[in-house]
Order: sequence, then C-alpha cells, then structure tokens
Amino acid sequence: MRYFMLEQDKGYADIPNPVNWFQKLGPGDAMKSVQNFPDREIFMVRTGDSPIFPDFMTEPMVMVTEKVKKCLWLYEPNIPVKEIVLLDRQKRTTRNYYVPKFAELDCLTEGSKYTNWNYDLEYAELDEEKIGDKAIFMLKGPEKRNIVARMDVVESLLRRGAKGFLPKETDVRESRRFEKRRRI
Repeated sequence: MRYFMLEQDKGYADIPNPVNWFQKLGPGDAMKSVQNFPDREIFMVRTGDSPIFPDFMTEPMVMVTEKVKKCLWLYEPNIPVKEIVLLDRQKRTTRNYYVPKFAELDCLTEGSKYTNWNYDLEYAELDEEKIGDKAIFMLKGPEKRNIVARMDVVESLLRRGAKGFLPKETDVRESRRFEKRRRI
C-alpha cells in the first residue's frame, strides 16, 4: 500500500491570518487545546483584498473544510471533529472549518530520520503492519504534526478538487505477512 504525508501548500499568498488565537489556545499543542473546546468555537482572522480559504491548513492546527471532512469520513467515519468558525469582523466574512482528531499511530521505523531536534521528519519510513487498516492518521513521535493518508484517500481528495495540501509519498516497510503472500 502507498501512503502520503499531507503538508500544507505554502504557495497561497493571501490566506487568513490568526488574530490573538493563542489567548484561546494557550501554550503547547494547539490540537490538544482544541479538544477541550465546545463543539463550535469562533476564531478571529484578518484577510487581505483577495483572500483564499484553502480546504486544508495545518497552522496553528489542522483545519479542513466541509468538503474534505466529508471525504475523510468516507474512509474513517469515526473521526471526531470540532467546528471552527473563522471570522473577519472588518470584512464581515466567515468560513467554517473542522479540526479533526486523527488517531495517532506509532508506526515510524528505526530508519526514519529527524531534523531540528525531533521537530521535522527528514525521511519517513512507515511500518505497514503497525498501520493496520487506518486510512488517515497522525504520526506519533515527532513534535511537528504529520498527517498521513493512504493513496485512495489522497486520490479521492484530488478528484473532489480539494486545495491547500501537497501529498509527499513516504516509504513503507511491508508487513511480513504480505511479503509471504507475494512470494507464493
């Protein structure tokens, strides 16, 4: 099976800018802070003259649009989400996003390499046996949030025209069970 790390596409120039989010989020991991919020929370943003609201964002937390949420639920229907409303008061604009709480899997092999004091993954190799049947998940281990999706999920997102993410293929160490079946 092929897996891809989903990274935010940094090529968009005019995405919403957070306004005082860290007062609500507090110190530490924003994804963990959000889990203590009510089911719907409002966050202030500033937008430029021609704002772009990508379907997938990772800063300061992973946020997806309704289109992406529905697609992810086709593959992992039990992903809990919190709704985040991005509000630009000056322009009287709102957009709804969802913060998914992905399962965290400890599936990196010893061959994986980190940079920046375990913040970034320079090279990721996944252990297929530890992934099991998960279609989309978060890697446990590095400080930076790394979302991994199976190839069918990535293809489904692309077919639906989801914007704002770049899939980066990872290496996978196939399970021994699968290797035995392949040899027969």
